[in-house]
Amino acid sequence: MSRTVSIFYHASIVAVSFVCGVICFHIIGSANAESFILYIEPRLAGDKQSIFRLVLPVVVSIATILLLATHSFLKIFIRVTVAMRATFFGFSSVFLLQKLEAFWLYTIWWFPFQLIYCILLLVLCNLLVPAWTKRKIGKKVPGQSIMLNFIAFFIIMVVEFILLTYVLS
Repeated sequence: MSRTVSIFYHASIVAVSFVCGVICFHIIGSANAESFILYIEPRLAGDKQSIFRLVLPVVVSIATILLLATHSFLKIFIRVTVAMRATFFGFSSVFLLQKLEAFWLYTIWWFPFQLIYCILLLVLCNLLVPAWTKRKIGKKVPGQSIMLNFIAFFIIMVVEFILLTYVLS
């Protein structure tokens, strides 16, 4: 029962944040949103892909989660990082879908990889600061679980880089 509640809780974070990103895009408008999106994620404009542009957003998200997990009074904000990433995911998804030539880019690259990153970030959040239904905060986390999470991040980044460099170019 508690596992089902936890899965529903985390899925709700991603779903509600994604929808909020879609709503924000429609409120702001396409012209104003494009410069903001391309500033944060220039790969959406079809610019040359580089490892730095691929790794930076993921590393910033992971570093923010790790920083928030180290301070006891900031632990309540740890899932906000994932919610912000999922909001940008929804925000930029509408941008890509509005550009009709970017439909396959969205379908093959943006949607699946950003969803996987959000799920892996939630897993990392749950390992570092468990949901209310799990173990007590402050209990030691097995290092193997966190290491497996980082290995999954690495594998997904390598697959994404290969896909962007060789398949979608």
